[in-house]
Amino acid sequence: MQEISVRRRIFYGWWLLVGLFLIYAASNGILLNTMPRIFPNLATDFGWTNEQVTRPANMFFALVAFLNPVAGWLLDRYSIRRLMLIGSVGITLALALFPMVEELWHLMATYVLFAFSISLAGLTPSLMLLSRWFVRYRGLAFGILMMASSLGGAVFPWVVNSFLPDWQLAVWVLASLGGAMMILPTLFLVSNYPRDKGLAADGVADPEPQAKPKPDRFDKVLLSLLRSPVFYLLAFATGTLWFCIVAMLNNQALFFRRELLLDDNSTTAIYSSFFIAAIIGKVLFGYLADKFNKLKVMMASVLNLAIGVALLFLAAPGDATWPLAYAIVYGAGYAGAFTMIQLMIAEYYAGRNYGVYLGIFLLIDSLAGSLGGTFLAWSADEFSSFTAGFAVMMALCAVAVACVYVLIRRQSA
Repeated sequence: MQEISVRRRIFYGWWLLVGLFLIYAASNGILLNTMPRIFPNLATDFGWTNEQVTRPANMFFALVAFLNPVAGWLLDRYSIRRLMLIGSVGITLALALFPMVEELWHLMATYVLFAFSISLAGLTPSLMLLSRWFVRYRGLAFGILMMASSLGGAVFPWVVNSFLPDWQLAVWVLASLGGAMMILPTLFLVSNYPRDKGLAADGVADPEPQAKPKPDRFDKVLLSLLRSPVFYLLAFATGTLWFCIVAMLNNQALFFRRELLLDDNSTTAIYSSFFIAAIIGKVLFGYLADKFNKLKVMMASVLNLAIGVALLFLAAPGDATWPLAYAIVYGAGYAGAFTMIQLMIAEYYAGRNYGVYLGIFLLIDSLAGSLGGTFLAWSADEFSSFTAGFAVMMALCAVAVACVYVLIRRQSA
């Protein structure tokens, strides 16, 4: 009887979070945080420049930008669980096809499939589900979920490293592991609504209404955003952050290997340390967001990004000390900024139109990320160094701080 009582005290939302954690660790943990680790190997094997080898990944973010509002519209109206299953199968298929790449357009075609699939099985549906299931512990739940992609980024690069220079075999292993981690939890742990389990959301005393609130028309939602000064400040702040985040995600392995001339083991150690720091940062900033003013916590994460980039100016070829310091500081800042972006959007816009709101912000952020990844790679090719791009990123962090400061002033007015 005691065992049955303990089981009943476990809110099913936490089991849902376990499933979403595994899915997100595999989807974003592999596509965004691990695949760039093999970019130096692709560049060497095919003779591609920094801009060429990162072009498909940067195109991916641009394509996802336009797919996110459509995905948000679909996710507001249809079964999230079913759409996530379609996306998970698509990601697995794209990973299985990746090792067959022989031309740059092959790689770009693979990333097109990645983009369509992750728009249905990536961050957006997971955040929507957690917003339905959690109220009191929403910040903690968001922080734990965000930790998943970083855990994937910490673990999967070592899987890749163990097979290098045979990157084809490494990706096939990722396809097998990732497919199991995405498809099985979607089938057995994901549930669309607390009411599907006869429950209410965490922190809500009364059960949810049986009738699902009807979302507003897209044009009405968009018009309400365009009339709000908060939208422009928040969109500009999150866009500049995504510029810096994607710039480093897609280019840091190239910087370590091609400019600092570090070997595979050192590069993977720094790369993994970056995401270990991100794991801590996501949980920490998610916790702090539940205890303190979210905008002030967001500002602290942006300052971490700026300091992390500054450390790279001290790095010298063959020396892994400063890159490791960067990985710890920037990794925590990246995690905090990433987590706080999602929490601030939910703070302002959670509700019946949340899928559309989130899709619009992700459109802006993904476009900014695509621009950031492209710019940093281009500047490295143009100036034979990444330092000019790093300077621009520091300036953008300052702009993001200014936007957050204005939001704080508006909040306290």
